[in-house]
Parts: sequence; C-alpha cells; structure tokens
Amino acid sequence: MLEQNTLEAISPAAAAEAPVPAPVPAEVAEVDLGVMYVDYRMLLLSVACRKFRVPESEAENLIQEVFLSYLQAGTRIENAKAWLVAAMCNASRHYWRAQGRTESLPEDFEERCDPMSNAVAERVAQEMTVRQALGYLQPRCRQTLYLHYFEGRSAGDVAREMETTNRYAEKLIHNCLKRAREIYLSITKVTR
Repeated sequence: MLEQNTLEAISPAAAAEAPVPAPVPAEVAEVDLGVMYVDYRMLLLSVACRKFRVPESEAENLIQEVFLSYLQAGTRIENAKAWLVAAMCNASRHYWRAQGRTESLPEDFEERCDPMSNAVAERVAQEMTVRQALGYLQPRCRQTLYLHYFEGRSAGDVAREMETTNRYAEKLIHNCLKRAREIYLSITKVTR
C-alpha cells in the first residue's frame, strides 16, 4: 500500500521512469547491499527530488543515510523496498525541517557592510602595538615566540632549532611570553 501511494504521489511519468526492481524474497536472510543500492537508487532519488523537491546533490546524501539506517536496523525487514521508500520520505522531511532552521540573508544584504569591518581600526592598532612590543624583545625571545606561536612548533622543535634542552626551551617560551605581555601592557597602559 505504501509503495503504490508513493509512486502515485510522485507522478505517473516519474513512476514510469524509475525502474521497479524485483522484490527481495523474505526468505533471504542476508541481501547483497550493492545490488539493492543499484536496484533502488533511482526510485529513492525520484522520491526525494520529485515528491519532496530536495536538490539532487542533497538527495544523493540522503540515499546514503537511508542505506546506512537500513544496515543498522536491528529488526528483520520483511519488505525492503517499502522500508527504503518510507525511510527516504522521512529523511526528505527531516532535510526540509533542518533547512527551515537556517536563516536566510536579509533582502537588503547588499547595502549592509561587513560586521567585521567595524573593528578594522582597532585590529590594525592592536597589530601595530603587538609588533612594537615584539620589537622591544631580545632577538632570542623574538625567535622563540615566532617559532612556537607563529609557526606552531612544539617546545621540542624549538629546543632543536635553538640547540638547547626541551626543559630550557619550555622555560624560554614561558619567560619570553611573560616579557612580551609586560611590554604590551606598558605600551597600552592608560595614565590619568
């Protein structure tokens, strides 16, 4: 009953285009999923695209999810075709519910400016201050902070690069960062 209603809801032309595979016998305990996928893919695709108007690229993803659910089903499925069609309908409905939660752009979005552009002046001033603070550091501290924070190297890598021990590199990173903070705070300190 579910199969017939679904095919009628799609349209007679779509139902004629979608190949109707032979039903899987209930006696078969284990079904070759690859064969099932090939047999039912076009039917499930037409259910999602024609009945629910899901974009084809998204419908392909939904088909994958439906087959994954089929694999994970803990109970015995008597009619695989009906189960897959029903699961595809549910997945398509869920897709549109999830799409409804996204917020579309406002009508006048071209007239609005980028919210990040409001703080450009502050960001540039902060970058200049950080560069100035790093300029006051000793060259060894500058190199240590550059290796660790800008290149993302570990303390062990910094130790090898600086030809020292891991423990000393960790201490150097800590002390140089502490010194850079002190310099930055002294530059940005507001006196009244």
